[in-house]
Order: sequence, then structure tokens, then C-alpha cells
Amino acid sequence: MKVKAGDNVRFLNSSGGGTVVRVDGKLAYVEDEDGFEVPIMVHECVVIREDSSKETDEAAPEVEEENYEFTEELGDDSNPQFYISFLQGDKPGQASGDLRVQAINDSNYFVFYTISNLRKDGDLDLCYHGTIEPNTKLALDKLAVMQLDDRQWQINLTLYKQGKTYKNIQPVSEVIKIKASRFLKENVFADNDYYHEKAVLLPVIKGEFERKLDALTDNEIKKVIKEKEAKTPRKKYARRDEPTLLEVDLHIDELIDTTAGMSKGEIITIQLDKFKQVMADNANNKGRKIVFIHGVGNGKLKTEVRKLLDRQYKKHQYQDASFQEYGYGATMVII
Repeated sequence: MKVKAGDNVRFLNSSGGGTVVRVDGKLAYVEDEDGFEVPIMVHECVVIREDSSKETDEAAPEVEEENYEFTEELGDDSNPQFYISFLQGDKPGQASGDLRVQAINDSNYFVFYTISNLRKDGDLDLCYHGTIEPNTKLALDKLAVMQLDDRQWQINLTLYKQGKTYKNIQPVSEVIKIKASRFLKENVFADNDYYHEKAVLLPVIKGEFERKLDALTDNEIKKVIKEKEAKTPRKKYARRDEPTLLEVDLHIDELIDTTAGMSKGEIITIQLDKFKQVMADNANNKGRKIVFIHGVGNGKLKTEVRKLLDRQYKKHQYQDASFQEYGYGATMVII
């Protein structure tokens, strides 16, 4: 099927997808869920839904849909995670009084969910329900901030797998309390592993760390968080042995032994020099895929890498590396 502007597509050989903004020869520019244009070869796009631009002005606004791609299982099944996330604005970078509400299934299980409003008399009003595939996100709604004031959501989850045996996970029943004032505070939206933009993530399936926090006082919480940050090593990515794929970790502690006495500018210069060296070494390796692992952090290194790609390496394509493998902490360049 021919790919054209307005089509909703999924990427064939990598995770992701979105709406085709324009097609330039053999290259399609696809706007993803976060509003970023991703250049990708036309033959690597699978059309999910063709452009249907005959909508009337009176049509009710729709919640943006997520595009799913069923992937191989990741990690083990011992620590499934599920979040309700809140993102600012109608779209990334568009300020408004609205919040985009999404569910994140960070597990190898299908999750059947019900999200209901818990009334003062204890009864429930069903708000959302359905099934989320493994390792995916789902847009639920767009709500004005004040619509969330003093709201309590009763969330019930059932985890299962299809076509294979699996470990039993007890059904989850959790109440999350939401106050509108929370979203009006400075710095409440934070960097995270699931989005390019800042978000508020509320855990529904709590890990051991979150369960311990529930039993602590505010002062004790601050102490535990500091200890966790000091002791938790950065996530290590499994190296993949593929002749067409090269992984390059740009974290500074992978490049030099110590940063003592170095400024942030000096550190990022070393990281970018490594990036340039790898690009030069592979300049003639046509078709080679290179995953540069830059992490999320404050986004400075990622921004600088992509500036270089846009200015000095225009002939090469790039896109977010696999979300399931790297979160939003890596960029894949195709030579």
C-alpha cells in the first residue's frame, strides 16, 4: 500500500509510529505521539489506517490513540509495573489548562483494567476499561486540571498472557487520590523514562521501594530517596551481537575513568567527540545501524547529538531507538 501524508503508520523494523506529515521521495516524515518528526524509509512503514480527512468541524474531539507493536518479552516477570501518567497540554509544547491522561503497562503481561471514580458513598462510576498489550502506553483522556480536583480513582488490574504459560500475578486493586493543586505546583512534572516530555507518574503496581515509602514519614522518605539514588547503579544495556548494529554508550563513566575537576562543558565535549569518532569510523558502512545510548537525564547530551545529526550528518537518517530496550535514552542512526 502506498504511504501518503495523513496515513497512520507503524514502523516495520523498529518500535514506534504515528501520522505521516509528508513524503519526500523514499523518505517519510512521521509525527510521533510526542509531536516529533521522525524520518524513516517508506518501505519500513506499515499503514494501519489511511487518511480520512472528511471530518466535519462539528465532530467531537478524539483522544489521540497509541500505536501498538507487539514485541518480544523483555527482562523477567518478577517486577511488572503499571502507571497512570499525566502530561501537560493538548500536545507536547502546547500550554493549556488540560492534561493528557495515559496508562503505562511496563510489563510482559497483557493487562485488563478498569478505572472507576470512587464516590463518597463507596459506590463506583466506571470511567475507563479495556486491555493494554505488554510494554505499551495507552491514551485514556484529555481533562481540564480542575476536573481532577479531589478525585479518587479505584483501579483494578488483572495480568495474564496469551498462548503461553505464565506466573500468576495476584489481581491489583488500588485507589489513587488526585488533587488539582498538585499539577499547579512548580517542578511537579519531571523527566522520566517513558516520554520525551516531563510528566507526573502515579504507580498503580507498586514495587518494593514504593511500598516502603508508604510506611515512612516525610523526613524518612527524603533520607531513603537519597540513599537509593546513591546506591542504585545506572541501568546497563545488554550488548547485542549483530553485524549491522553497533551500540555505543556515551555515558561519561563509560568513556573515561574519572571526571574529577572537569566542568560540564568539558564532559559533554568528550561525549560528543566520541560520537563524531564513531560516525567517522562508520562513514562508509552503508546500512549500518548505530545506537547511541545517551540516557534521559536533563536531555542536554541528546539535544546536542541531534543538533550534530541535523547539521553535520544530514545524509544519515536517525530516530528514537527501541523504547522497549532503551526507554527514551537512545538514538539510532542509520548510515
